[in-house]
Amino acid sequence: MDRLNVKHVAFLILSTTIVSMKTYPKVFTENGMRESWVAVIISSVLILLFLIFVIQTCKRKNNFHLMEIYQQALGKPLGNFFIFLFIITLFLTLIEAAAVEANSMHTNMLAETPVWFFVLLFVVPAIYTVKQDLVAIVTVTIIGLLFITIAGINLGFLTNRYKHWEFLFPIFPNGITKGFILSILQTLGLYGHVSIVLPYLNRLGSSKKNVLSSMLIGLLYVVQMQIISITGVISTFDIERINSMAYPKLLQTQLVSRFQFLEAGELYVMLQIIGGWFIKYTVTFYAMIRLLKDYGIEKKWMIYVITVPVGIFSYLVGNKLLVLFEFLNYFTYIALANYVIIPLIVFTIFSLKAQPKISENIQ
Repeated sequence: MDRLNVKHVAFLILSTTIVSMKTYPKVFTENGMRESWVAVIISSVLILLFLIFVIQTCKRKNNFHLMEIYQQALGKPLGNFFIFLFIITLFLTLIEAAAVEANSMHTNMLAETPVWFFVLLFVVPAIYTVKQDLVAIVTVTIIGLLFITIAGINLGFLTNRYKHWEFLFPIFPNGITKGFILSILQTLGLYGHVSIVLPYLNRLGSSKKNVLSSMLIGLLYVVQMQIISITGVISTFDIERINSMAYPKLLQTQLVSRFQFLEAGELYVMLQIIGGWFIKYTVTFYAMIRLLKDYGIEKKWMIYVITVPVGIFSYLVGNKLLVLFEFLNYFTYIALANYVIIPLIVFTIFSLKAQPKISENIQ
């Protein structure tokens, strides 16, 4: 399989946009407070509009090649510069994936196991998956997401009895605050990881007719999941307690108990976190490699050269919880800029170009 099917793209969207917001909601709940779930709803609408505009522009111009779009919209030098910023953000996303997975397991599950061990156990196996090219990425993504979805549905039923929906209210007792606006921007930045899928679109086959509907189905599934997740967490712990927790989802599962001895809720969320972050890491890694190849950088050892600094920085960032969340706080705004705002400007300029150009699919 050297090309993507439009149905595969929906799974790629799931792989890039679910796990961040579910794993560390503290970065935006500290700003949004009790209104954070409203902020998620607003950013959900905005990201849907963003995706519709981007894909409709690609279809109208008959060009799904990200680098060509940047170059045609901004000129080659400036276009290459902003694609470079996009690649840097992909690199930071790799660090996010490895660091959060390692730190969350160390903090809540296996405190005696050092962070560096989790990082090593994460980035090294990913090398094999990425080296197998597109077929392995898509296969791991689809199979992994199926298991993660089953675990999530079970976990939703198991934790429902611990939720108190009155914790969601009152909202806006002080009106619309600066923190609420920042929360919208941060959640939009986390949703913006949908742009990681854009470098994959030039690998689609000749039939791109249903690509928008497939991507919207995937993103709508993510949206409902994120809204259910944030309302579920707030209704379980209340906002003050959530803001004192690094990973509230992991603690939420520890409430699960059946028959006074069965306490295996952590197993569900371990599958979601480890599997979810691994899938996001490999999908992001492959997108980064595709863009580097467009730059003319195509070496067999490129995967190893990228993995080494990712592993080192992931350890440095993830080894201390405060450092990690400081990084994640800034990262949400970086993602907002390079995954949402800049692409929106670029695609707007590209949309206004008079003459469409047929893109050659890069293999």
